[in-house]
Amino acid sequence: MNNPRPTHTPGRPPIATIATRFGAAAQHYDAHAHVQREVAMRLAQMIADLPRPTRPKVLEIGCGTGLLTQALAQRLGTADWTITDISPQMLAVAQSGPALPGSARFQVVDGEHPDNLDGGYDLVCSSLAVQWFTDLNSSLARLTGLLKRGGYLVVATLAQETFHEWRTAHQALGLTPATPSYPTSNAIGANLTDMCGGVHSEPYVYQHENGLAFLRDLKHIGATTPAPGHIPLSARQLRQVLKQFDRSGATSTYQVTYGIWKKP
Repeated sequence: MNNPRPTHTPGRPPIATIATRFGAAAQHYDAHAHVQREVAMRLAQMIADLPRPTRPKVLEIGCGTGLLTQALAQRLGTADWTITDISPQMLAVAQSGPALPGSARFQVVDGEHPDNLDGGYDLVCSSLAVQWFTDLNSSLARLTGLLKRGGYLVVATLAQETFHEWRTAHQALGLTPATPSYPTSNAIGANLTDMCGGVHSEPYVYQHENGLAFLRDLKHIGATTPAPGHIPLSARQLRQVLKQFDRSGATSTYQVTYGIWKKP
């Protein structure tokens, strides 16, 4: 049996770089977050189907503009909300949305190192944010430490086959893409042996007008921080990759892994 692929990403870009790119995209994120919106709705329904107290204490990591936040508010009702993101601009957009039922606080937090949070949560959740962590599994373990007994950690993140079409277009030309590498689904949360639950994976295939539209969508959601050590393509190389990508159908796959774990 092969060992699960590690979830550690050496040389994570500085958190300020990631925050800046997402902050710059805050005002036009929603218009380009096609898959992100669908995943947030799916995740919110999974959470709503779990048992919970009447007024749960909820922590969201990486709220972005509030897609999951609002979907949860519609399904959970009154709660004690702590909504966080690394980008003040994203957080401001989320906070400007409809008021959350119950009490709410919005905080700038590095979800990989949430040292300033008090814990005792019934639910810690995140939609398509934790893939930016340096060491995903160590970070998930830290997040479980913020749960009450009987509380749930529920996340959606990206797995290995994500953007395989874009990588294939590069490889056909002997080039290396800037997109980060993602772990296999079965490696995600593999260290959470003291938790009950697990993961399942679902592919979302999005049809783009062309390769430029694919890149434009990534830029407008702030997801353009390159893999550590990546050497940018020349203009000529990029044109070749775009042509290859278009020839193969101009689709992009998001291999979304949903993880649900309960603290015994």
